Amino acid sequence: MRNNRRMEFDGQTAIVTGGGRGIGKAIALQLAEQGANVAVLEIDRDSASATAAEVEKRGRRSFAASVDVSDQVQVDRAIGAVAERFGRIDVLVNNAGIGNTAPFLELTADNWNRVVAIHLSGAFFCSQAAAREMARRGYGRIVSMASIAGLMAPPEAAHYAAAKAGIIGLTRAMAMDLASSGITANAIAPGPVLTEMLREIWDEEGLKERGEHVPVRRLATVDEIARAVLFLAAPQSAYITGVVIPVDGGSVAAGSYMVEKYRRLRS
Repeated sequence: MRNNRRMEFDGQTAIVTGGGRGIGKAIALQLAEQGANVAVLEIDRDSASATAAEVEKRGRRSFAASVDVSDQVQVDRAIGAVAERFGRIDVLVNNAGIGNTAPFLELTADNWNRVVAIHLSGAFFCSQAAAREMARRGYGRIVSMASIAGLMAPPEAAHYAAAKAGIIGLTRAMAMDLASSGITANAIAPGPVLTEMLREIWDEEGLKERGEHVPVRRLATVDEIARAVLFLAAPQSAYITGVVIPVDGGSVAAGSYMVEKYRRLRS
């Protein structure tokens, strides 16, 4: 049953890419709990539909579509469908991504191109399509998922670091270009987060060890990242644009992200 209390995103429509699991799912559900109708764009149709069903259980309208964000035609079609269904787009969260590692000397062109295409080109395609809809109403919030890997050097992830640094540059450029249209553009730079994707890369021992290298000595939860996204996406955050907020347990401040792990790899 819908709560009659006025919520932060009442009446708004939000799009979350990569919303089928992990951070994206947490963002979609927190937006729904704060009153937003949510469109879930996700390459896996089943997980997109599952998140959309959970949005509806919270009393909101939903939309789910299978979209490869690196394909501009698919992106334009999906975002056009969202605008037609809901009549507005207020919030875009660029969260879709993939993760893998490779030593720099062994990094293939195919691996490089795929990571950059999904993270960076995907953020551009989605932002451009959504911003065109937002500009018609003179209001919008774009929040993109960067990473502390875009601020600090991660081991064996040059492609990922470059893509995330690119998102930071894209965010700042969008903030300048879209300000006159009432649209803000900001980014979150998470540290290591306990997600399904991270579990696919690291075993349990590796996850525990990685958490010990963070000043707060643990990995982030998906809900902690989602809360930061909602802060930047809120109507009250109108004077915040072009910023990148690390949500990293103090890793950037300490300058110690994965240093010991890197040393062991090279010893």
